[in-house]
Amino acid sequence: MYKTFSFLLIVCLFLTACNKQPQPFSSFEDAQSALKTLNAALIRSKTVENEILTEQQLVFSEAYLAKRHAIYQGLMDMDLESNQIAQVNYLVIAERFPERYFNWPAQINVLKNMLALNGKVYKPDSIIKWLKLTQDQLDSAVQSNLKLNKVELSLLQLHVDKTLQNNTIQGALKSQLRSFRDYLDTYKARGSIGLRGLANGSEWYQSKLNYFSGSVHSPLEWSSILNKKINTLKVTKPILVSDVPAEHERSFTVRSLQGDTIIEGLDWQTHYIDLPSMAANTETSADIYSLMLVMMETDIGIHYHAWTLPQARVNLVKRLNISDEFAHYLAEDIILFPGQSFSFASKAL
Repeated sequence: MYKTFSFLLIVCLFLTACNKQPQPFSSFEDAQSALKTLNAALIRSKTVENEILTEQQLVFSEAYLAKRHAIYQGLMDMDLESNQIAQVNYLVIAERFPERYFNWPAQINVLKNMLALNGKVYKPDSIIKWLKLTQDQLDSAVQSNLKLNKVELSLLQLHVDKTLQNNTIQGALKSQLRSFRDYLDTYKARGSIGLRGLANGSEWYQSKLNYFSGSVHSPLEWSSILNKKINTLKVTKPILVSDVPAEHERSFTVRSLQGDTIIEGLDWQTHYIDLPSMAANTETSADIYSLMLVMMETDIGIHYHAWTLPQARVNLVKRLNISDEFAHYLAEDIILFPGQSFSFASKAL
């Protein structure tokens, strides 16, 4: 009997060992590196130049989503710092929301990045496949009351036009690009430019506010908090910038923290830096403090109160005494990167 018991015990231990899956990553940095490789078509990196575009790198394809989910799950099983846990939880929550229906994040020229990834062995088939998938997903999204806003639509049209001007684009890929451009020409954007105009958009926006601010307040509560702070501001001279950026690949919040000591992050939309932690550790000038408060107010206005683009621009100009050009850039940036300005919210509380 004892021999039988010992044998069963050994079998149980063996099965337990077999069922225990090895950790896919040995460190936070390894997982970050895997995400950078996966997201190579979103944020270009010198380390992945001239590689062949893989199935997993086709943004928001089934292979991409499965790989990204596996990386997140690997991170959840690791011993992480509190700020790293917050990042992982935020990204895992975001998997529930409609982002995956919009294969092409409008602030990024994904086509240009994919063409660069093809390297010397140029194979357009995967890009054609991705363009078809993007169109199919946009069609499916409409059935769920999910549509691009007019800013996103305009940027996608611009990206396609720029790619079509590339003389090296020929054959089937050029034909597919023209077809996709025709599709965008007939696409009806949603009326609201904010997240609240999407199905589940309010919940998605709340998750962003919670993560970037590091505290839990409803948009209405934030409106009250910000209004009290802004009413004490005295902006007597224009807030100037040397050059208004021509594109939105990096958000204004990311640009504002570029000169500071980097705290590593996981999200491609923040260029792999931990925005809340960095903003909390940054000495903020009076001008930047005022600007961020008004950006947060405008963020709530656009994504919760359904402000139009002209309303957002007027508020920024009135509050900050900035140029129309800078106000337009900031308004678009808030549309494309909801909630990021709330990384500075700890300084307002």
